[in-house]
Amino acid sequence: FFGLQIKGDSMEPRITEGDVVIVRKQETVENGEIAVVLINGDDATVKKFYKTDAGIKLVSTNPTYDPFFFTPDEVNSLPVSVIGKVVELRAKF
Repeated sequence: FFGLQIKGDSMEPRITEGDVVIVRKQETVENGEIAVVLINGDDATVKKFYKTDAGIKLVSTNPTYDPFFFTPDEVNSLPVSVIGKVVELRAKF
């Protein structure tokens, strides 16, 4: 497990800037689960994860953000990889 402090508002209203998510290290998640995904080796993002034959879609819970979509070629070339599943949220009042 590891903790990750949230930056930005893409997962509002439930997960807000400054919150800490507790993440279980694992390389796969089920569709619809909230995952920590590493893009291009150094950009970690927290998003709802969906995988199909057409690629990977990462979806924010804040509707003002468009989903990210990566083809299988992009998943391999960037790369795009799951590093864990969000299992707990620690928020300040």
